[in-house]
Amino acid sequence: MIAPVATAAEVPAVARRAVLASGAPFGAGLATPKPLLSAVASHGVRLRSAVTGLTGPPAVLARGPATTRNPAVFFTDPDMNAQALFTIGAAGYGAAEFGEVAVAISGIHRGGDSYDSYYDAFRSMGLLASGFGQEALGRRNPAAARGAFLRAASYLANPLFFVLGTSHPRRQAAAYRAMNDNWVRAAGLLEPAAEPVRIPYGRTTMPGWLLRPPGAGARGGAGIRRPTIIFNNGNDAQNIGLYIYGAAEAVALGYNALVFEGPGQGSMLFLRGVPFRPDWEAVITPVVSYLRSRPDVDPGRIALIGWSQGGALAARAAAFEHRLAALVLDPGVVDYMAVFHLPQKLVGLALSGHPAEADAIWAAIFPKLPASVRFSYTKGSYPFRQPTFSALVRSLVQCDTAAYLPKITTPTLVTNYQGDTAFPGQGYQAAELLRCAKSLHEFTAVAGCRLHDAPMAPQRRNQVVFDWLSGIL
Repeated sequence: MIAPVATAAEVPAVARRAVLASGAPFGAGLATPKPLLSAVASHGVRLRSAVTGLTGPPAVLARGPATTRNPAVFFTDPDMNAQALFTIGAAGYGAAEFGEVAVAISGIHRGGDSYDSYYDAFRSMGLLASGFGQEALGRRNPAAARGAFLRAASYLANPLFFVLGTSHPRRQAAAYRAMNDNWVRAAGLLEPAAEPVRIPYGRTTMPGWLLRPPGAGARGGAGIRRPTIIFNNGNDAQNIGLYIYGAAEAVALGYNALVFEGPGQGSMLFLRGVPFRPDWEAVITPVVSYLRSRPDVDPGRIALIGWSQGGALAARAAAFEHRLAALVLDPGVVDYMAVFHLPQKLVGLALSGHPAEADAIWAAIFPKLPASVRFSYTKGSYPFRQPTFSALVRSLVQCDTAAYLPKITTPTLVTNYQGDTAFPGQGYQAAELLRCAKSLHEFTAVAGCRLHDAPMAPQRRNQVVFDWLSGIL
């Protein structure tokens, strides 16, 4: 039995991790807007289907109404709801407190559920939590300070996420610094303190943080070489997200954990203007080389976890980088461009030598879209820093991984999320294309793991990933 998956006609928004993680417009009580469909239809354009050629998943995906109903809806705007769910889920790793999040959500409602009110409410709560951290430091309570700074970083990631949709979109650098300053404070209070690192990258470096398990001490302690996991972000999350989705769990289990910011991510994007690049092997290979040079890393036990759209990036990198001991594609991705749900005819025009025509049609469609959809497209495309629609399409198509998955030789875990409308069923398709030793795990709604990235269940997600890694590393 083939489970129902969203067709392009059901997903009128340009989608990313957070838009689609919310389950909207499929969530309870959420209306399905049609502006993109009508705008596209007026130009005689068909939407590119996100499910073309997908192999049907097994019957487990079709269990009950939970696959189509979101159990937690705080906002009708899908971006807002998704970010709220991720923030609440962070409580499992001490990076949120429900009471604080509830106050922020109430403030957003009072402000009319706008991007500006979201920015303001979570900025206020983030600064308040940061103040709690400073107060705890003054009272020589580093554990309380660490928790407060983790929460502050988590809350302040929300203003950074929404800043492009606010009335003052040029505050990205300031919003990033506010979030990152608290991440740095929290990282410095971990036990042992996380080590800031600079990873050689061409003529410059990429910033990262090496987290070590309790008792490791400074620079790894006693020359012990430990298995080390690289945490590879996707399009729109930050280091605090990687801490929640794996790094905190890794060090608790005795691994080293490396979180880093690559091209088009974090400070590389917001402070240095370095755009994303599709040939991600140029990013991961120097990361692996750097780790292998360290005396506290076992060079034969380095794993890579690609989270969210990082699942596509990690797959591309692993096709060329064969020094990895284990690989996790979370989730598996084959058609990267599917997440954007772009008009198929325009994609064809952009790729077949008629970019000006494609750009003109998109320019006519774009102003007719609702503000939430325009924001989604702007946010999702921003890391590519491409000047036109057609240029973006040419970049996106280079991110597809179907041709690279068969070249991976590293033992690989592929995940698939029930209710994931970002890459529906693509975990199964990716697993089929792999020729290496492989495992596939389906995260289900019955375990609270529905939606892309399981925003409400990071602990369960981490348990599955690390149970598999323990058998390899």
